[in-house]
Amino acid sequence: MKKAGLTPVPRAGAHETGEISDLRSFIHLLREAGEIAEIRREVSAVHELGAVLKACELIGKAAYFDRVEGYGAPVIGGVLGSHGRISLALGAETQSDVFERVRAAPMNPIAPEMVQEPAPCQEVVIDASDVDLHALPVPTHAPDDVAPFINAGIVIAREPTTGRHNLSFNRLQIFDRNVTGINMNAWRDMDEFLRQAEDQGRNLPFCVAIGVDPVLQMSAAFRYPGDEYEIAGALRKAPVPVTPAGTCDVLVPAYAEYILEGEVLAGERRSEGPMAEFTGHYSGTTDQPVARIARITHRTDPIFQTIAGASAEHLLLGNALTREPALDTAVRNMSPRVRAVRLPGTGFAAVITMEDPRPGEPRSVALAALSFHVNTKMVIVVDADVNIDDPWDLLWAISTRVRWERDCVIIPGALGNPLDPSSDRNSVQSKVIIDAVLPSDTDRTYHKVRYPDIDLREYLSEQ
Repeated sequence: MKKAGLTPVPRAGAHETGEISDLRSFIHLLREAGEIAEIRREVSAVHELGAVLKACELIGKAAYFDRVEGYGAPVIGGVLGSHGRISLALGAETQSDVFERVRAAPMNPIAPEMVQEPAPCQEVVIDASDVDLHALPVPTHAPDDVAPFINAGIVIAREPTTGRHNLSFNRLQIFDRNVTGINMNAWRDMDEFLRQAEDQGRNLPFCVAIGVDPVLQMSAAFRYPGDEYEIAGALRKAPVPVTPAGTCDVLVPAYAEYILEGEVLAGERRSEGPMAEFTGHYSGTTDQPVARIARITHRTDPIFQTIAGASAEHLLLGNALTREPALDTAVRNMSPRVRAVRLPGTGFAAVITMEDPRPGEPRSVALAALSFHVNTKMVIVVDADVNIDDPWDLLWAISTRVRWERDCVIIPGALGNPLDPSSDRNSVQSKVIIDAVLPSDTDRTYHKVRYPDIDLREYLSEQ
C-alpha cells in the first residue's frame, strides 16, 4: 500500500523538547501537577493492581506501580481518568477550551510524519518464536474478569479498500502466548475492515500501540472518515511521529512503549469475556474474532499502560470526551443561557446548568439533550449556583428544588443503549427529565448559602 503524504524527518524526543509527545513526557507533567499516586509496594497483577487503581481513582489520582509481582516493567493506569488530566494532556486552560479543541479536530487534520529509523518503539524486538504475551504485566482487573485483558492499547489497522488508518479501543483477552480474542462491536470500523478482508479470503493485519501520547488515546474515541492519525495530529497541533511495523503494512506511533504486531484470523471466532464494562456491570460471553500476534517490539525499560474496566478513565474515553462537546453544542443551540454540561458516570445521564432561564427553557434544553445521543436516558437541569461536578450538590438541588408532580417528566418507549440493564431485549426503555431549576415564582429571598473560596494552604503553612 502506498504511504502518501509522509516525509522522513528527524524528531527530538519529548525530554529534549519539553513538550508532550509520548507517555513518558505526560507522566512527567502529571507528577509535576501532583496527579499521580506512586505505588512502591509490590502488587499482584491479578485483582490487586485493579483494586489499588480503583482506590487511587477515588482520591482523584492516576497510579504508577513500580513493582508488579513476576514482571520487570512498571504499570501505569488512570492517566486520563479526570477532566483535569484531559485538559493537561491538551494544554487546555478550561473545559470550554477542551470542547473547542475536540470540535475543531476533524476540521483541521494534520497528517502524520515518518521518523528516522530505528524508532524508539523498536529498540527491543521479539520475533514470532519468542512472543509470549504472558510475559507482559497485563492485569486481571476486576474480581470477575475472566482473564487478563489488554485494554489501554490503541488498535491500529488499515481499511483494505482505501488504506486509511483507523485507531480504536478493542480489548484483547489473552488466550495463549501469541493468541488473543479481539472484541469488536458491529458498528465499529474495525468490524467493517475485518468483513472486507474476510470477503477477500484474507486475514486482517493490525497492530496495538500500548503506552502512547494521550492524544492518540483520545483520537481512538472519534468517528472520522479519514486517517485517524490526522485527528491525533490536530489535537496535538503537530504531526504524530510514526514508523512502519515490521511484519505488516501498518504505521505505528514511533514513541509508543510497546507495539504488538499481528493478524485477525479470517473466519475464526472464540468465546470471549466477561470483563467489567463501562455500565458498571460485567459484559456477557460472546463469540468474538481471534488474533495471532507475530511480533512484539518495545522501548528500552518500557512502561505498560492499562485502564481499569468500569473506571472513570474507561467512561471518559468511551463516552464523555467526544460526546460532551456535541451535547454542549446541541443545548446551546436551544438556549444561550446554558453554562455547562456533563455526562457523568456511564454517560446515560446528562447534567446541564443554566443561568436565569426563561419559563419553559429548562424543559426545551432537556429535550434537546435527550435527542443528541441514543445513550442519554436521564437529563437533570440545574441552576448555575450548583456545582455540576459535585454529586452532593446535585442531590441537594434535586431534593430541595424539584416538585415531582410538575418537574419530573417520564418518556416511555424510547430507544436506548442495549448494554443498559434497564433496556428490554429490543433496547427500548423509559427516559426521564428532572427540572431542578428554581421556578420563576420562587420567593426571591430564597438563595443558596455560599462561603467564600479560601486557599487553605495559606492557613495550614503557619502551623
